[in-house]
Amino acid sequence: MNQYRIIDPATWSRAPIFEFYRTFSNPTFHISVKLDARSLYDQAKGNGESFFLLTLYAILRTANEIPECRQRCEDGKIVEYEKVAAMTPIMTESGLFRQIWCEYEPDYPAFRTAVAPKVKAAKNDDPAPMLKQSSDYICANCAPWIHFESITTAEMRFGQTEPVITWGRMADGLLPISCRFSHMFMDGLHTGYFFTKLNGYFTSPQRLYRRS
Repeated sequence: MNQYRIIDPATWSRAPIFEFYRTFSNPTFHISVKLDARSLYDQAKGNGESFFLLTLYAILRTANEIPECRQRCEDGKIVEYEKVAAMTPIMTESGLFRQIWCEYEPDYPAFRTAVAPKVKAAKNDDPAPMLKQSSDYICANCAPWIHFESITTAEMRFGQTEPVITWGRMADGLLPISCRFSHMFMDGLHTGYFFTKLNGYFTSPQRLYRRS
């Protein structure tokens, strides 16, 4: 079972900002950035790896390294999970999708071993969404047909605090990545931390093979 700590609003420096954004009709914000993914792509193809899985792991590892990406509203409490998984859709033979659950692992080889069989099975399975009662995950979606400038995503419920991260088709070495974060937990500073860390993994992908 995933562990978490309860954040006490009385001693949490962000509490006033959290309460401010919690009153918004939609407290989430989107930001889209293009990162140079040539080294990541070369790493994947040179090793016979899945570019999709390597990109997914880089995003998940980055999210786990940003505490604000692991903070949620859960049963009326503010919590910070020890780790978060990724929920991602896999296209089936019917052209629809089936969502799979990808636990976080401390290095890419362990992640690949656990997730690659799930991807393969999902492609031949019936399409289906996945419903989770807890919020210890990020939504990670690949839209490989589109080199987008920006994108918005569906909101499952009011005040959804799970980050939603979508990446598209690489063009001229640039990979478009769109994130939806909750302003209750994250500001521009934390978003900057996220993209800086992710860019570091994109430019030095061999780090993903070492334990975090």
